[in-house]
Amino acid sequence: MNLDKELIGRKIRQIRKERGLSQEELSEKIDISPRHMCTIENGNSYPSMETFIKISEILDIDINEFFNLTPQKNDTLRGDIYNLIQTSSIQELHLIKDIISAIQKNRKIG
Repeated sequence: MNLDKELIGRKIRQIRKERGLSQEELSEKIDISPRHMCTIENGNSYPSMETFIKISEILDIDINEFFNLTPQKNDTLRGDIYNLIQTSSIQELHLIKDIISAIQKNRKIG
């Protein structure tokens, strides 16, 4: 999945402001420098997975919602796939990833 740093930063900033936290307060709660928090929100760097999890916990938002990975209510097929993925083993997830990658690669070639 190719994630846009600027989009991630904007979402973090928006949610942080909705929660009434300053950039400095959030950075203190997740134990990073205010400067690093600024670079994340400005889209100049990705947060590490550990930092991202902390941000999600402090802002009280599910990571799936943050990345809009949950399906639209009216999108039955995506909903069915999403539900199947939720109950898949790691081995099955690797297979699913390989299948989707192969389909997308084939689509680009063809």
